Amino acid sequence: MSNQKLLILLILLSGFFFVECKKESNSPPTDQEILGNSVKPAALDEYIYPIQPGTIGWDTIQIHGNLYGMVQIPDTVLQKISTWGLVETCFKYPLRSDCFSWNMPSLWINDASRNFNGLIELYSRADVVEILLYEYRYLDLKKYSYYDDCQYIELMVGCDAYLSKLNDRQLIYLTGVALEKCKEQRELFDSFIYPQSIFIMGNAMVHAGYKPFIDYCNTHKLPVSTGFAYYRIGTDYTSIEKYARDFVSN
Repeated sequence: MSNQKLLILLILLSGFFFVECKKESNSPPTDQEILGNSVKPAALDEYIYPIQPGTIGWDTIQIHGNLYGMVQIPDTVLQKISTWGLVETCFKYPLRSDCFSWNMPSLWINDASRNFNGLIELYSRADVVEILLYEYRYLDLKKYSYYDDCQYIELMVGCDAYLSKLNDRQLIYLTGVALEKCKEQRELFDSFIYPQSIFIMGNAMVHAGYKPFIDYCNTHKLPVSTGFAYYRIGTDYTSIEKYARDFVSN
């Protein structure tokens, strides 16, 4: 084969591989791509908090500030507990309902991620990205009798400490899952509070630097009095969903 024909063949092949690679990078992330062969253990080594809402000990504590120290996880436990067990432990954080005592729950979870040692340890783990994505992807919303518990878990998934660890493909994948969870919650629960899955979508797009959404937010800022500011994104929930769909499909 002449050098000229060989050169033409190489150009054609490189063009083919470029198109295929571009096609692959633009396709929505799949479970296999993001989660791989992750399998949740049948038995979890979760930590059982010695004091929880509804117990006698809980009710006898008059000064709420004392609770923060009492619900910290012992260092000896944090050193041994698996990431799967730690996720389940953080899901059951006794003060999780406090998130709705704040005007902006998204600020509460960012504060909790700096002060609750369970979350501090969780977000520092090397395998937290895949495990928490798996947990959220397969989260059975029907097993939660309280809508607030679902909201808290989604705040955990959407907080800055976690999203800052995800790459662009993982952020796109998470946004797609959040769209599904949002639809499911609207069908399951009768609540005037919009699902925090919308917060996940918005914050994921911010962390991904998704320019169409960021530009929209910068030019369509809503005043705090509208009530939508508790997503921290500062725009209405319908626009967040719209841009999230575009973010996932593009």
